[in-house]
Amino acid sequence: MNDESGQSRSAASRGEFVALARERLTALDPASGRDVTLVDVDFTPWPLDEPAVVDALTRWIQLPGRRLRLVGMRFDLLERHQPRFAAWRKPFAHALECLRPTEVDPSDMPSLLWLEGGCLELLDREHWQGRWSTARRARVQQRERIDALLQRCEPAWPVTVLGL
Repeated sequence: MNDESGQSRSAASRGEFVALARERLTALDPASGRDVTLVDVDFTPWPLDEPAVVDALTRWIQLPGRRLRLVGMRFDLLERHQPRFAAWRKPFAHALECLRPTEVDPSDMPSLLWLEGGCLELLDREHWQGRWSTARRARVQQRERIDALLQRCEPAWPVTVLGL
C-alpha cells in the first residue's frame, strides 16, 4: 500500500467530532508513539475531562519517555470547564508541556490532535467539521504547522504558582 493512501475519516457534527476525538485519545497505547500534541485556542471541543480519556492518558503517559504537549491561548477555560483533566495534569507535570503562542491571532490557531500515527483536525468550529487522517503527507504537513507555531510560544499554565 502507498504511504500516501492512509486512512481518513470525517466528522460532520459536534457529536461525531467528539466521538472521533474520544476514540483517538482512548486508543493511546505503547504503539501510539512518544509524543502527542494538542493545539487549540481553549480546548473546549476536546473531551479531555471524560473518565475514559483521563484513564487512557494516564496509562499512556506512564510509559517511558512520553510527552503530552498542549498549545493553547486560554488555559483558564480548560481549567474551569475540564476540572478532572486540570487535576490529572499535576502528578504528570514532568511529562506535560503547556505552551502559549505569542503574536498569534486566535483566528489563526488550528484545532488539532497530532499523534505519530495520524492527526485529527477540527476544520470548522461553527459546523463541527473535522477529519482524521493517517496519510503521511497530512501528518508531515500538520507537524510542520505545529513546529512553526512552537517557534512562537512561551511556557504557560504552570502546575504551581510561585509567589511570596
